[in-house]
Amino acid sequence: MMNRLERYIFLKFLGNYGLFLGLVMLIAVVFDISQKLDNFISQGATLDVILGDYYVNFIAFYGTTFSGLIVFLSTIFFTARMADQTEIIAALTGGVSFPRLMKPYLYGAAVVFLVTALLSHFIIPSTNIRRIHFEDTYVKDISPSRPINIHRQVLPGHFVYVETWSPERLGGYHFTYEVFDELRMREKLQCDFVRFDTLRQKWQLDNWMLRSWDDQGKQRLSQGRRLDTAFNFGPRTIAPDLRSTATMASPALWTFLKQERLSGSEAVIYHEMEWHRRTAYPFSAFILVFIAVSLASEKRRGGIGAQIALGLLLAVTYIFVMQLSNIFVSSPSIGPWLAVWLPNLLFALLGGFLYFRAAK
Repeated sequence: MMNRLERYIFLKFLGNYGLFLGLVMLIAVVFDISQKLDNFISQGATLDVILGDYYVNFIAFYGTTFSGLIVFLSTIFFTARMADQTEIIAALTGGVSFPRLMKPYLYGAAVVFLVTALLSHFIIPSTNIRRIHFEDTYVKDISPSRPINIHRQVLPGHFVYVETWSPERLGGYHFTYEVFDELRMREKLQCDFVRFDTLRQKWQLDNWMLRSWDDQGKQRLSQGRRLDTAFNFGPRTIAPDLRSTATMASPALWTFLKQERLSGSEAVIYHEMEWHRRTAYPFSAFILVFIAVSLASEKRRGGIGAQIALGLLLAVTYIFVMQLSNIFVSSPSIGPWLAVWLPNLLFALLGGFLYFRAAK
């Protein structure tokens, strides 16, 4: 149970978080509209589609992604005001220890973490479907790339090769499907062109040839002009969309990750980063709250302006380190987990130093 002081801080924490969340998202929406208004008008987007399909989901996505930073700024603000009005000093001189003063802040951070983590893992992926579809339809000029020389393992011992893949046609040239039994090839299916029929959910092979070998090594050859078959993989296995994982709830994403690791896809590190972000970004609320309280709990001359300015500087630094994770992940010595969690690890060290300094 929380005492009166703890309830007071806890409610101020949540109230200011809600206020800052609304203000930050309002500013983000205004800036986004100013950049994309010409696209909305030229593409004929209606007001109900803009608000219902895009900006509701825009606020949900970015509000959840940057919830830790919003917690940080709101905590800096109201804690600095409490310190300026000597409320913090009164609590400490009244016998409340600094760790006990931190408790309601951590309760508030736990509420934000649980809500945003649940949203990130289960709700936001479904809202991303409509947001990404809206951007592709009304904002972005999509020109699909043509992946070349694609190698995938679709099952243990089952390998696929496509020389050139066309995403808009869901087809590719010079397709090969090889089946190995340990180190021995059992089947090799080749064709000039392969395409996926979305209506029948089958693959169509043009000018195909199948070679198979029995246990004695005797080869059997068959060929034809057209072959319809149902492989145990779809077009996403051959050329996955890097944005596709943002639309998968975490159980589906975990299953997809296992398949991607098996296939040897070069995009698996980016999908793993998406998996780790869903926990790392909400968890940053705890670390940033430690830093915010440690910085703002001391009354300073000149009011709260210097503390808010320092808080904004640290927020910008945190965002900068977050963006660097996309560069770090390409290094063989830094995996997706470390790249995503690196900002939290660095700022946890800073938070620990500031906390013990403030507690003295």
